[in-house]
Amino acid sequence: MEKQTERLHFIMAFIGGWLGVYALLHFANLFGSAQTSNLIAIVTCLLGGDWAEFGQRVGGMVLYMVAVGLAAWLPHRLTVDPRLISLWIDGAAALILGLLPASTPPVLGLYPLFFAMAFQWCCFPGAHGFVSATIFSTNNLRQFTSAMTEVYLNRDPTYRPKARFFGLTLLSFHTGVAVSCLLWQAAGPRAAWFCLAPILAAYRMVRCSIRRAPA
Repeated sequence: MEKQTERLHFIMAFIGGWLGVYALLHFANLFGSAQTSNLIAIVTCLLGGDWAEFGQRVGGMVLYMVAVGLAAWLPHRLTVDPRLISLWIDGAAALILGLLPASTPPVLGLYPLFFAMAFQWCCFPGAHGFVSATIFSTNNLRQFTSAMTEVYLNRDPTYRPKARFFGLTLLSFHTGVAVSCLLWQAAGPRAAWFCLAPILAAYRMVRCSIRRAPA
């Protein structure tokens, strides 16, 4: 069961990397998997008087917050596993991204990712007791670096599982980045649709884990 959870985590990191770089390639280097840059831009737009973009970015923030709130609220109201809901949302986001016209304002184009990535972050928090985001790399890189330091500089082998886990998470995420980049070069915006394959694989893994879970 633990191995299954680990493999699912790595697939979700692959999906996170795929959709993360898609946003950067398609929407003028804007990142749809985190809110830090969007929150900073809200302040700069407010001070700079760019009211149109200010409104769009506030809308993105609200959408992100709604996704987080729903991820916390729905498990108390529905019997469906929230991970399945997250994968449905990821699939819908991938379909929408491939259909958006080139004239779509970049911030508005990120709305499907703002919602989908926030929901995924809440529903796939890690594995083996390690808290690990599948939608961006910063904390995973920090955890990997600190674990490697413990193993090789402080001579503490108990950190090897942690180093392995976060190292493979980084590898999975950036493999998704690489595959998405290659498909973008071949198919352009339609590259988002190819992400449905790993999403479906993750969906099947979640369904299998539900069936195997003790009643």
